[in-house]
Amino acid sequence: MTRPPVRTGAPGAAGTTGAVHFSLLGPLTARRDGRELPLGPRKQRLVLATLLARPNTPVPVDVLTDAVWPDDPPRTARKNLQVYISAARALLGPGGDGGTDRLVHGCGGYLLRIAEGELDTLRFGSLARAGRAAAERGDLPGAARLLREALDLWEGPPLHDLRDSSGVADEADRLEARCLTVYEDWAEAETELGRAAVAVDGLRDLVERHPLRERLRAAWMNALHQSGRQAEALAVYDDYRQLMARELGLEPSPAMAALYRSMLGRGREVRRPAAPRETPSRVALPA
Repeated sequence: MTRPPVRTGAPGAAGTTGAVHFSLLGPLTARRDGRELPLGPRKQRLVLATLLARPNTPVPVDVLTDAVWPDDPPRTARKNLQVYISAARALLGPGGDGGTDRLVHGCGGYLLRIAEGELDTLRFGSLARAGRAAAERGDLPGAARLLREALDLWEGPPLHDLRDSSGVADEADRLEARCLTVYEDWAEAETELGRAAVAVDGLRDLVERHPLRERLRAAWMNALHQSGRQAEALAVYDDYRQLMARELGLEPSPAMAALYRSMLGRGREVRRPAAPRETPSRVALPA
């Protein structure tokens, strides 16, 4: 996905100059005034990534330790963590209100205070919530626009440069799962608006990576059908039915089967399964 424009301000901290803006939706990066900042050695970046993955939430010391030393932490682990925390504090700088410390330690661990405009994952979540709220109000054009804006924040698999740490990999998988759900929301909104063609190729690519994800299949079927490609839409279902039988010994859900039957004798109107089944699969970002 394309890189979003660098933001020079943040909600709640408007007018702040020289603020650092962090990105987890791709490799871990930090920028000040559009310039990328050095983040130090790998262990220091692992600590920063773990804190940023849980913004405004206490992160226990044990979680930070496991992210950096998953197997056998040294006896000096806590002392080393304090060094990495100090480096993170220097990078973050003071908070906007009275110069308060941005990274504080309490009984629950270390808590990093950060505003929405300073971290791309927070901005992503805000846009996704706004898009879903617009869809619930019946404002599908607004929903599609907001959801697309959220997706455009992604630069690739999150934290892919630090995934050899199991703790960071778990956080990255959680972020990827959120992106995949938002992609489904966006594709469904575009299809209901009669703009299925913009979603067909991306849905195909994602189904190839997540062949057992039923909601994704349903969205692809609907997009193909609305685009006048009924035979391909029906073939998507047949492939899914065979895959489910072969891999899991199951049939598609009743809602998915009903979607298929409805396509056999209807025009191009959109219908989505009432309760698509989510089968486990590893998440990956759309290209």
